[in-house]
Amino acid sequence: MDAITDPQTILAAGAYGTALLFFAYGAYALLKTRNAEQNKNVRWYLGIGAAVVVAMIGFDTLKSWRSGERVVPNVYLTFSPRFSAIDLPDPEIIYRGQAFSPNAAIEVADNNSSINISVDSIIKKVEDLQQNNRDLQNAVGSAALANQAPELADEIAAAKAGGEDACAGGDATLCGWKQLSEGKLDSAQETLTQAVKDTPASNPKTRATALSGLGEIYVGQGRIAEAQVVLRKAAALGNEGAKKRLDTLALPPPERRLQPVPTVTREQLRREVRAAQPGRG
Repeated sequence: MDAITDPQTILAAGAYGTALLFFAYGAYALLKTRNAEQNKNVRWYLGIGAAVVVAMIGFDTLKSWRSGERVVPNVYLTFSPRFSAIDLPDPEIIYRGQAFSPNAAIEVADNNSSINISVDSIIKKVEDLQQNNRDLQNAVGSAALANQAPELADEIAAAKAGGEDACAGGDATLCGWKQLSEGKLDSAQETLTQAVKDTPASNPKTRATALSGLGEIYVGQGRIAEAQVVLRKAAALGNEGAKKRLDTLALPPPERRLQPVPTVTREQLRREVRAAQPGRG
């Protein structure tokens, strides 16, 4: 058994032990009383002792309550950056069945409380954005493949129908275009960049096809100036798809024609002023 080392605990234990002995002796004396006067004195003795013990217990309870008193804290949850700044919904913050906004003060009532922060709505928004991005990349790949000679799409389809992996045959250009047609722009960019480096000058058609694919990827990424550079190289090597894409990139923005401002003569201006004056028609 661990020894008691706290002096206050020892004093408290001694006080309650003394009170117990006090009442034990009072009960014994009450049993041994021989007349009513002695009985009355012992009862007074026990009553005063009981009042003292009750006072002791009350004082001890008050002291324990005051020593355990604490300031109820307010908790502020801060998020950086703010979700609204990046077009994401705020997380749902629930404490004891009540919903709080991210900048609200939450008064924590006890040590066993828990604050629930749900990011389900944020995850849903991110998943939707990711799906939209995949759809956009697929659209970029499909449109790029449609601009190329039909033979390229036929080769990719034939490999797929035969259960073959177009990237397993060693043809980096075909592999890159397969990845591009599936919306895997990052993988396609890496593959086609390597294909451009590895394709010898004696094979201009394959080199032009790889360059054209790179140009389509750059267009999809918004890198228009870089796209035009590689597309011009592909077009110079005879790639028709690159020529078509260059034509779309070269289209000037639609002109905004200004409507002519009607001229107002000095006489018309005078008539307008007279008409606006009270009492003149």
